[in-house]
Amino acid sequence: MNAVQQQFPYRENNEVKHRRWSVDVKAAASLAGINAERFSVELADMAVHFPRWILTVSQHHALVRCQKCDGMVIFDRGARCVACDVKASRLPGAARPAWFGVMPPIGIDGLARIKDGLLARPPKGHVVGHREGLGNYLLVPLVVTYPPQFPLSPVEVFYLPEFRTIPGMPQEEVSHAFHMVGHGKMSLFAAGEWIPEMGARTTLQQRAYAHVVKFLNYANGKRNAFAVVS
Repeated sequence: MNAVQQQFPYRENNEVKHRRWSVDVKAAASLAGINAERFSVELADMAVHFPRWILTVSQHHALVRCQKCDGMVIFDRGARCVACDVKASRLPGAARPAWFGVMPPIGIDGLARIKDGLLARPPKGHVVGHREGLGNYLLVPLVVTYPPQFPLSPVEVFYLPEFRTIPGMPQEEVSHAFHMVGHGKMSLFAAGEWIPEMGARTTLQQRAYAHVVKFLNYANGKRNAFAVVS
């Protein structure tokens, strides 16, 4: 397959530029403990459906950062910093390949209880904007990691901690009411629902986006937002 290209925006002399690289599939697959061919399928699928998401490194729910400049770690000629290009020679023992990016825009004009708070103080790392035809919207960043048992076990999807600062958000880490299992991790699959052919892209499209929408509705006062509808 063709190499998957990724890019990262940065500012230089008040001008936005982009660093571009070809993802080192072998390095990412090795860290994941996944067959390189299987991981190539993951990369290609994400490149088509979530082209702006970046393959990086996480330790559970937290992104691993460059020890020199705190930049994001990417897979380019091994694992190295996207900002200063220093090779990440020592990664934490629990480090795993992970995707980082924002979900498609979610309209917030119908969320009367939390809209004003979001417009006044968007959570760090989140983006609030306005688009004709959609109105005010929110972009929610997520981290998607590959557990050691993947693809026999599902990918794990996490909110950034700042998501819970949205007005009305519950502070409990574990709850059946809003399908969370601790440390910002979503509960997305019941027993038997995951199949090995699924991956990060299908999980984001079919499960995680709906979780974000439901959680915002929950914060807005809809306490049955996660109720199963048959």
